[in-house]
Amino acid sequence: MLSLSSRAPLSVSDTLSMRSRGDLRRRWPLGLAALLGFLLLGSIVAAVVNGRRLQGSVPGKAPILGLAASPNGFLIGTSDGVLSSSDGSSWKRVPGFEGESLVAGSGSTIAVVSGGALSVTSDLAVFRPVSGDLDRPTALTVTPQGQVWVADESGVHFTGEGPGLPNPVPLEGGPGEVLSLGVQSGDADDRPTILAGGLSSGLWRSDDGGMKWQRILGTPTRAILVDPAEAERYFIGTAGGVLAAGRTTPEFTDLRLAVEALAESEGTYYAITAERLVYESKDGLKWTARPVPTK
Repeated sequence: MLSLSSRAPLSVSDTLSMRSRGDLRRRWPLGLAALLGFLLLGSIVAAVVNGRRLQGSVPGKAPILGLAASPNGFLIGTSDGVLSSSDGSSWKRVPGFEGESLVAGSGSTIAVVSGGALSVTSDLAVFRPVSGDLDRPTALTVTPQGQVWVADESGVHFTGEGPGLPNPVPLEGGPGEVLSLGVQSGDADDRPTILAGGLSSGLWRSDDGGMKWQRILGTPTRAILVDPAEAERYFIGTAGGVLAAGRTTPEFTDLRLAVEALAESEGTYYAITAERLVYESKDGLKWTARPVPTK
């Protein structure tokens, strides 16, 4: 059974700890313009477009906090609950989840954190409660092995059903605020590689299960997706688009719009942009807007 354990608080300032996940999602550092340059043009265009409802876009204006994909459809976590869709264009509210809600998934396991409680589902219809003692959760991810990893403002709690998972994982010397997580799990006896990202902290990496951390990218990081099909490759969602990284220096893919969340299912990669549209890719490099079904 899944369980959560607590640890010492993260070294986050009092001002930061008072902010909600939605507030952090809305906040963009002023230095980002100089960092990304012309790539921010796509973000500006997306913000303008987001003022009107595009066909097939996610309804509402609540900030998007997470995306999960499965053969049964999609889940999106927002600052105002959870939405589901069977086709990525028609959305409905999922009852039982109110306020800021995080979602993440991999394979047959999809996790939802809402109201401090963690639930899991395999069919996007029945949600099984797992735990209810999370304090202001800020990041969530699920490994291909079904391990659920959660970060909240009181510390970092990583928990799972698979073997070889340390619990908890320390973050001393690592990132401050954590808004995105990615885990590259090793063998049962190995410590996993952990990726943790935030807006002001950028992207951090630990190759020993969280004992030592290295800042590898200064770009504000809103989403991390570990590629289950290719060892060491992962994708980063930023205001300038999706970057592909791994053994080489991170490079931009052809999706150059502000990205809110990333997901993968059955060999297809998904991204949701600031214009609240779902994009898809077969290789993670070339992206197209998901077609809107015709009636």
